[in-house]
Amino acid sequence: MIHRQRGFTIIELLFASAATGIIILAASAFMLKSLSWYDELSAKIEINRHARETYNLLAFGGKSASTGKDGTKYLYGLRGFNKAPGNGLRTSTNALQFTSNKLTLTPDSFATMSVTCTGSGTPIPDCKDNHSSQSVSGWIGSDIKLDDGPKGVNNLTAEVTFTITDAFQAQRANGTAAFTDTYYTSFTLNRDEDDPH
Repeated sequence: MIHRQRGFTIIELLFASAATGIIILAASAFMLKSLSWYDELSAKIEINRHARETYNLLAFGGKSASTGKDGTKYLYGLRGFNKAPGNGLRTSTNALQFTSNKLTLTPDSFATMSVTCTGSGTPIPDCKDNHSSQSVSGWIGSDIKLDDGPKGVNNLTAEVTFTITDAFQAQRANGTAAFTDTYYTSFTLNRDEDDPH
């Protein structure tokens, strides 16, 4: 009488378990990596959104609830200026602060948070050393620079440089470069008469 083996041997079960474990480890490693990719991609989208908002406010201005120097509620963007305003278009907590027509807008700020500095410029550009902390309530990584000097065309253009930093993501990242971007643009200054500010 021939006896047929039914089921699996213990060796076959061990090999199957080991192969399954290797596949699960590889899949979970890929899944964890994809979560960090997701965080980075989400931060880039958020940084680009804030860069567009900053660009639009600088270029076109905005509207306030109060009345300005010229009797309107409008803040004129750089395209409505006669000459570029001075630097210093952000608060001490990195929020954008734009003043025009004796009106000031501080859009897109959030509740102040404290960021612990781990080195010079890390995790946010304003960090001076690794023994301090920085209060942050906005997305502007370093002061907005406006230059209508020798690089401008017949004093009718202004070069603008601004940095957007996602402070939420930067403070928990290994490398902060993924969560900070610098933007460069030029604006034509179109106003013929004096600026209303």
